[in-house]
Amino acid sequence: MTASSQVLQVVQGGNAADLLRQVLPAEEVLAFEEDFSHGPLADADTMDPQLRMAWWNRIWWAHSWWPDIDQQFQLAWWQCRKRLFRALSEQQPLCVWLGNTVHDQLMLAMLAANAHPDQPLAVLDVAGQVASSHHGVYAVAMCDAAELQPLATTARTLHTAERVQLIAMWRHWQQHAKGWRGQVDGQLHDYPADHFDAGLLALSRQQGEQPAAPLVGMLMGQPTAELVSDSYLFWRLATLAEAGLLLLKPQPDGPPLVSPL
Repeated sequence: MTASSQVLQVVQGGNAADLLRQVLPAEEVLAFEEDFSHGPLADADTMDPQLRMAWWNRIWWAHSWWPDIDQQFQLAWWQCRKRLFRALSEQQPLCVWLGNTVHDQLMLAMLAANAHPDQPLAVLDVAGQVASSHHGVYAVAMCDAAELQPLATTARTLHTAERVQLIAMWRHWQQHAKGWRGQVDGQLHDYPADHFDAGLLALSRQQGEQPAAPLVGMLMGQPTAELVSDSYLFWRLATLAEAGLLLLKPQPDGPPLVSPL
């Protein structure tokens, strides 16, 4: 039985959630603190996802200049999960705001797979409805409140056939997700975790020694990078340094300098 008829608005990340709170001040907005574009997903929808958290720890522990980032992430992550699992157990109506990113597709698939068949599940897709995009990739966090406001009443309820398809999608990726996931002609593909390593090494050699943040930003700006996060690329730089393929020089106030070898 549904404990509340109020719709819970769900969107990836705190920045996007803050935007929705401006657009929908009377609604509860849940920041979905995850990124399903990388890492294993086998236990990503369980109460104690040890495999998933171990993957995140590998990324955060590479941020030596930000020693408590893992704790900050885990706090937000667990708060999100507790609220989400309560909404699922109470069959509270959900409205999922998304773009056409890999994460957004998998987030919706996960929710469809875990929601009760009778739980109302709606979607509000901003792809192609707003001006803000990155090489054809749309995400709610890219928008401003003025772009989102006209869309606030355009959510549509997912049909049973759509939910069945999303459930199958989630089950597939739970079994097959390993490294980084990108899209080719709208289809999701899984690549090794080192998918961006060659690009990072090439940029390092081209640019010479420089701070890690601008180097990572250059790769993030490339069309083939979709919406890879800086945290993921900082982890890859640390992995390359451990392999002796480049040198990271610690700095007192932030990310290291990257020196090619």
